[in-house]
Amino acid sequence: MLRILYCSENYCPHDHRFLSALAESAQHEIHWFRLEGGDRIQEERALPDKVICVQWPGMRKEQSWLDYPRLKNDFASVLDQIKPDVVHAGPVQRVALLAALNDFHPLVTMSWGYDMLQDAEQNLFWRLATRYVLRNSDWLIADCHTVKDKAAAFGYDSENVTIFPWGVDLRLFSPQSQADVRKAIGLTDQFLVIHTRSWEERYGVDIALRGFLEAVRTHPKMHMLMLGGGSQSQEVHRFVEENGLQDHVYFIGYLSNEKLAQYYQAGDVYLSASHVDGSSVALLEAMACGCVPIVSDIPSNLEWVQDEKTGWSFRDGSADHLANVLRKAYQTDLKDMRAAVRQKTEKDADWEIGKQRLLRTYLQVMANK
Repeated sequence: MLRILYCSENYCPHDHRFLSALAESAQHEIHWFRLEGGDRIQEERALPDKVICVQWPGMRKEQSWLDYPRLKNDFASVLDQIKPDVVHAGPVQRVALLAALNDFHPLVTMSWGYDMLQDAEQNLFWRLATRYVLRNSDWLIADCHTVKDKAAAFGYDSENVTIFPWGVDLRLFSPQSQADVRKAIGLTDQFLVIHTRSWEERYGVDIALRGFLEAVRTHPKMHMLMLGGGSQSQEVHRFVEENGLQDHVYFIGYLSNEKLAQYYQAGDVYLSASHVDGSSVALLEAMACGCVPIVSDIPSNLEWVQDEKTGWSFRDGSADHLANVLRKAYQTDLKDMRAAVRQKTEKDADWEIGKQRLLRTYLQVMANK
C-alpha cells in the first residue's frame, strides 16, 4: 500500500476527478493538501470517500509569494504528520514548489498546462521557480506533448515524463440524438455554438465574441451558448448588449456534468479561442459528445484537431479568421465529422485508461527510488 499525498491549489472538477480515481484503488491511502480556500466555488461535489483532507492552520483564502517561507515550514509539518510514500503536486510553481523546497522525494509534479505554457515565462522569478521545481522532481505528468517539450526546454529529462490527457468519461460524454436533446433543452433549428471556457484573458473570450459577431451578421440563425463564467463577466455582458447580440448569445451559467453533456450533445460546434492550453478537458468532452471543435491553432489544440477531419483551427487571436471558419462550419454537413471526433476520443482520451497510467506512474517512481 502506498500513502499518497495529493496536493493542489484549490478544489476544482479536475481535483475531484483525480482524487476519485485514486480513491477507487483500495491499495492506497490518499491524503489531500489544499493550498488555498477561496470563495469561488469551482466544484460542488463532496470530497470522494476514503480521501483524507489534511487539516493545517496556515490555509488562507489566497497565498502570496511573501507567504512561502511560512508555507515551506507548514508543509514540512504536513510531511512529518503524514509521512507519505510519494507526493503528487501541481501546479508547478505554486504547489509543487513547496515539496521541492522541502527536498521531498519522490516528488511527482503534475503540470496543469498553463503553469508550463504561460506562467513559466512570466518573468525571471517564475522561470527560476519552474527550473527549480523541475530539477527537484522525480517525475513529471503532462497532459500533452507541448508541455513535455516545454519542460525539456527547461532542461528536464524527457525520459521521466508520463503523458496522458486528463481524459473523458466516455459513458457520460457520448453522442445522443441531437434533435431529442435540443427539444429537451428548448432549442430546435438553430446552428448552435457551444462555449464553455472560463471568461479569462488567457482563454480569448473577447476573440470568441468578436468572431461570432462577424459570423452572425451573415448567418443570423447562428446562436452561441456561453456556459460558466469568470472575471471578465462585466466585459462579456457589455459586449453582448452593445452589439445587440441578446437574441443570439445565451448565458447558461455553471452546470453539472450531466447537464453539460446535454449541451455538448445538442451543439453543432464547440468553440475555444484559448491563447494557452494543455489538452483541454472541455475540448475532449465536447468531442466525445460529437460536437465538432473550432479551436485556436495553438500546438496543444492541434494535437487533437485536424482541419476538415476532426474540426477546424483558426489563427490564434484572429477574430476575422474565426468568423470565416464559423461560416464554413455553418455551410458544412457535419455528420461524418461528428463521428470522427467521437472516434478520436475513444482512441486517445479514455479516462479509464488514463487512471491506470497514473497509478502505474506511482509504482514506477517508487521502483526507481
